[in-house]
Amino acid sequence: MFIGEKESLNKITEALRRLFPDRLAMVIAFGSRVRGDFDGKSDFDLLVVINDLTLEDEIAVMKVISGEEEITGIPFAPVIKSLASFEKEKSFKTGFYRNIKKEGMKFYDAYR
Repeated sequence: MFIGEKESLNKITEALRRLFPDRLAMVIAFGSRVRGDFDGKSDFDLLVVINDLTLEDEIAVMKVISGEEEITGIPFAPVIKSLASFEKEKSFKTGFYRNIKKEGMKFYDAYR
């Protein structure tokens, strides 16, 4: 991961922390950009977990991320989940959860 990409992820994380000060649970980058096996067309997979997630929250998250995309040109592929949904993934040890646990790079974790 390059410095500019890390700065972008930090900006997104800080914006989300301001938007959801009591409900943001996690921000985790994952996928080929984190592993380092990406090509020029690869996007940045980003998991955003919010407690008591609403449709309005999802729209707000997308606005933050698309705003950063416009500024930097870095393409993001957000996965937005409620904390309850993510906890279910964790309890069932789904492939998605195992992938996040194995390769995910945490930018924010309210529970650590």
